[in-house]
Amino acid sequence: MFSNTYTLLARDPGSGRLGIAVASRYLAVGSVVPHIRPNVGAVATQHHHDPRIAHAILDDLEAGVDPRDAVERALKFFGDASQRQVAVLLADPREGQSPVYVHTGADCQGWCGERVNADLIVLGNTLAGPQVLAEAERAFLSSGSPHLPERLIEGLLAGDRAGGDKRGKQAAAIKVLGKQAYAPADLDLRVDDHPDAQNELHRLWILHRKMMGTQFLLKSAAPPPSGNI
Repeated sequence: MFSNTYTLLARDPGSGRLGIAVASRYLAVGSVVPHIRPNVGAVATQHHHDPRIAHAILDDLEAGVDPRDAVERALKFFGDASQRQVAVLLADPREGQSPVYVHTGADCQGWCGERVNADLIVLGNTLAGPQVLAEAERAFLSSGSPHLPERLIEGLLAGDRAGGDKRGKQAAAIKVLGKQAYAPADLDLRVDDHPDAQNELHRLWILHRKMMGTQFLLKSAAPPPSGNI
């Protein structure tokens, strides 16, 4: 199955939390793309996705394998590397070790690519253009919020305003985990099928913050561009 989408993977250096936010014209994209293991790392597997790839990569990362080697081993085993897009962000890289790695297969559809920072990866395929990733990255990095989920959602909303998945909208999700092993996720929200999934995820985040009793302010989402995207 193909999950054509754009995704942000991020690490908060202060708290050590890892987060992934994703949006796509693919039903229940949050059930297949984002994978996080506390104290190990975050993995996104998309386009020709296979959650088993993420689990295999996380097992290797936990055993001390470098991100690039872990991805290449998994793609060799599961095949179809040219149609897969995979990103890895380490939770706690060793000195001299690269904390990130992204594979974008040559046969991924439409406009596809990635933007990589030490604590942030933005990647996608079948997008309206490179501006989607550029705007998502800009919004995340320029956010003044101390909350990792808020910065991730701001990135999703900015990518949406820039055109997002060129086929349209359907699903979005966010997952954030701290360092505590065997603990519930700090945040795990999914919008599986909605005509304005990114803004619906924004609304769920607002409800979550109110439920937790913590005051917050998320920048208002600008209306999405009119017409087809």
